[in-house]
Amino acid sequence: MNPYRILVVDDEEDLCEILQFNLETEGYTVDVAYSAEEAMKKDISVYNLLLLDVMMGEISGFKLARMLSENPKTSTIPVIFLTAKDSETDRLTGFNIGADDYISKPFSIREVLARVKAVIRRVEAKKTVEAPPQKLTDE
Repeated sequence: MNPYRILVVDDEEDLCEILQFNLETEGYTVDVAYSAEEAMKKDISVYNLLLLDVMMGEISGFKLARMLSENPKTSTIPVIFLTAKDSETDRLTGFNIGADDYISKPFSIREVLARVKAVIRRVEAKKTVEAPPQKLTDE
């Protein structure tokens, strides 16, 4: 069983269901929120990765990502934006906020799965590099 928990935040319910099904097929535990407000009611700190739409209700994905980056409990959670906002300015805004990847809609599910794996691989590699050396004992 894959230990990774992913939160999908998008106001398109059909898209959330497709992403959830495909990610769960890959072994991830997936939860869905249909707005940034709904996502904020969850304990976001338990997730290993967030897939965020940009254009949603009152709070955009960009604003949610900014808020999460300011909270020490959620600031290190990787974010992948999934959005129809595909101009260079939009992509740069996403990356400047701290996005780990930016995928324009419409997209291939296979590509999303590959990018999710790539981000998780990078995060795991970084954890390995940053892990303090273990002490050897004489026991």
